[in-house]
Amino acid sequence: MATWTFLSNHAHVLLCLAEDPDHRLHDIAERVGITERGVQLILADLIADGYVERDRVGRRNHYTIHPESRLRHPLEAHHRVAELVEALGPVPGHQPNR
Repeated sequence: MATWTFLSNHAHVLLCLAEDPDHRLHDIAERVGITERGVQLILADLIADGYVERDRVGRRNHYTIHPESRLRHPLEAHHRVAELVEALGPVPGHQPNR
């Protein structure tokens, strides 16, 4: 794997949730290449700042992305989360791993 990427792990986690809002922490960690604890911390950030909402469904979590939220960095603040997901999100017809 490359030593750096254009997107942060926060963006990668968000894109995983856009692909499948019912992804388990383990699945996200595996796809992003970080630990489950790292995913937990990132999700806590995304939830605390209003980018994602978590709902308990039985024993699992379901995540809802708030597409109207603005990106955080001043260079991208004029863009919404929806634009990021639209540009880099799930491939149409792709079935997420479970």
